[in-house]
Amino acid sequence: MTDKEAQKADDLKLLIPEEIRYNCQGCGRCCSGWSVGLSEADYSRVKDVDWGSLHPDLANKELFIHRQDQFKQGLAQYPHFTKPRKDGTCPFLIDGLCFIHGHMGEEQKPGTCQIFPYSYVETPTGIYMGLAYNSMASVRNIGELLTDQEEKLKGYFRKTVHHLSARAADRPADTATGASTEPPANPFDEVDFAAGASVPWSEFLYFDARLTGFLKQAMDEKRNFFDVLVQAEEIVLRATRLAREGKSLAELADYQPDVTASGAGNPSGTDVSIIAMIYYLYLVYPTVRSSYEELWQIQGQSFSPRSIMMIAKKFGHLAGTGISTILFKKAEIPQIGANDLSKSLNYKVEPLSPEMNELFCRWLYVKIFGKTYFGPAAAGYSVVSGFNSLVACFVCALLFAKGEAMKRGEKELKIADLYEAYWRLDREFLTVTQILPQVSAALSIAYSIPRMARRVVLALANNARD
Repeated sequence: MTDKEAQKADDLKLLIPEEIRYNCQGCGRCCSGWSVGLSEADYSRVKDVDWGSLHPDLANKELFIHRQDQFKQGLAQYPHFTKPRKDGTCPFLIDGLCFIHGHMGEEQKPGTCQIFPYSYVETPTGIYMGLAYNSMASVRNIGELLTDQEEKLKGYFRKTVHHLSARAADRPADTATGASTEPPANPFDEVDFAAGASVPWSEFLYFDARLTGFLKQAMDEKRNFFDVLVQAEEIVLRATRLAREGKSLAELADYQPDVTASGAGNPSGTDVSIIAMIYYLYLVYPTVRSSYEELWQIQGQSFSPRSIMMIAKKFGHLAGTGISTILFKKAEIPQIGANDLSKSLNYKVEPLSPEMNELFCRWLYVKIFGKTYFGPAAAGYSVVSGFNSLVACFVCALLFAKGEAMKRGEKELKIADLYEAYWRLDREFLTVTQILPQVSAALSIAYSIPRMARRVVLALANNARD
C-alpha cells in the first residue's frame, strides 16, 4: 500500500451497521464453494513451502491453478487460484481449519481470505461496511458487535486496499488506449434508480436514511417480514418516482407505505420461471460448476477457448440441469436433494417465527446499509434492479426451506434450513460481478421490472399464515 493509499484509508469515515455481530467461529464453511484468487504476492508467500511434508492430506497434490495468461488478457481476476477438492472445499482446509493460517499465521493467507467476509464500499461521504453471508457466523449473527470493533475493521479496510493494489500492480498497464491517468470520479457521485431516474449522492442519502431506518426498526421489532418487504419495495419505488419527476428525495422522510402482504397472490407462469431461473443460477448451478475445474475461474469479460470447449463437451449436463429447474421446476442440489419449486411455492407452512423475521430483516438491512446491492459491487445494477435481486434471493431462500420442510412432511420451517440457504445464496450474490457481462446484463433487465416478484411474495405470504 502506498503512503497516499494508507492516508486515504485513514481519512475516510468508516460507517458500520448497528446491532450486527461477527467474529470468525472457525467452522470452515466459508472455505468451500469457490476457488480463491491469489495475487503474485500471495502466491510468493506459499509457493515454496513443502506442504506435503507438513500434512499427509497435502502430499502429492496440485494445490494451485495458474491463470497468468488469462489474467494478463483480462479473462481472469487473478493470476493464480487455489485448486478446490472434488467436493468444492479448499485444499488447505484441514479438520475444518485453514492450514496456512495454523502453520504460518493469518498474515500469510491469501489477501481475499484475510479480509473475508467484510465488504467496504467507498462513497463520497464515507466507507460503508458490510458482511457477506457466505459465513455461518455472519448468517447467525454470532460474535461481538461490529460497532465495538471499529479499529479492527479499519485495519481490515487497509488490508483490502493493500490487496486490491497488489492485484492491480500484477496486471500489465494498458497504454494503448491513451486513457487518462486522472483518478476516476467516485461511481456513487450519481446514483441510478432506474432508466431515466438518477440523482446525485446527496439526494440518494435521503432515500438511504429512510430505508435503513425503516429496516432497522423492523429488525428490532421482529416485524412480519412479508409486510416489511413489500413496504420497503414501495419506498424504493416512491424514491424512483421522485427521482424521475425531478423532486427532492427529502420528501421520503414523511412517506409511510400503507401496503401489506395481503391480497391475491396468483403468480403467472412467467413469474415462477424467472424465480426458477434465479434459483438455478444461485443454488443449483454452483453445484454443477464445482464438477468442472475450468468453470471455477471464469471471471472476466468472456469465456476462454478452453472453457468454451469444456462447456460444449458437457453441454448435456449443464443444459439438462437448467431445463429441469427452469422449465419443469425440478431443482436438484447434490447432497441436498430435489425440490419441486411449484409444490414448494404452494405448500402451506406455519407463520414465520420471530427469529426468522429478525433474520430476514437483518439480512436485508445489512445489504442495503453496505451498498453491495447496486452499483460497482453488483455488476452495475440500478437501485431498483439491485433491490429486486434481494427480493428474489429471499424468495429462493424460502423456497429452499419450504422444500426441506416438505421432504420431512412438516409444516414448520427450520431456521437451520434458512441459514443454509443464505449461506449458499450469498456465495453467488457475492460474485455477481464475476459472471459474464451478457448474463449480468440479462439479469439486470429482468430485475428492472417494478414489483418483479410481488405476486410470488404474496403467494408465499398467503401460504404462511394461521
